[in-house]
Amino acid sequence: MQPHNEPTVSFLPVSWPAMDTGWEILFDQHERLRWARLRAGFTTAKAAADSLGMKKDTYSAYEREPDKSKSTKMDHQRAMQFGRKFKVNWEWLLNAKGTPFSGPKTLAQERVMTAMADAPEDEQERIASAVEAWLNKGAA
Repeated sequence: MQPHNEPTVSFLPVSWPAMDTGWEILFDQHERLRWARLRAGFTTAKAAADSLGMKKDTYSAYEREPDKSKSTKMDHQRAMQFGRKFKVNWEWLLNAKGTPFSGPKTLAQERVMTAMADAPEDEQERIASAVEAWLNKGAA
């Protein structure tokens, strides 16, 4: 898949299409995966593969168009692995559910979200404010 005359991001080490909103028009897994890889700063499939401990050809098969030979469709385990590495929502990678940015990114965030799920909204707001204040105090 080649970029389509999209604007480039010039402040990055290498210019590539500015895809921060481009995710909204990505309908296929291979396109979403490539977008996530580029956004995470992996300018080549080989760099991503090395980071994931995979062979380049194995990783590249996930980015290959489905009608091409040696294309591999992601299962939920691979989507979770890629999502963690590229810091995007694995369900979005797998089936375009939600956005690339929705959902907890770490196990700690998942624990907090689960613990707060049944709390009343006003209590959730108090907890969120307390966490923000605590984190901002450390930054000051």
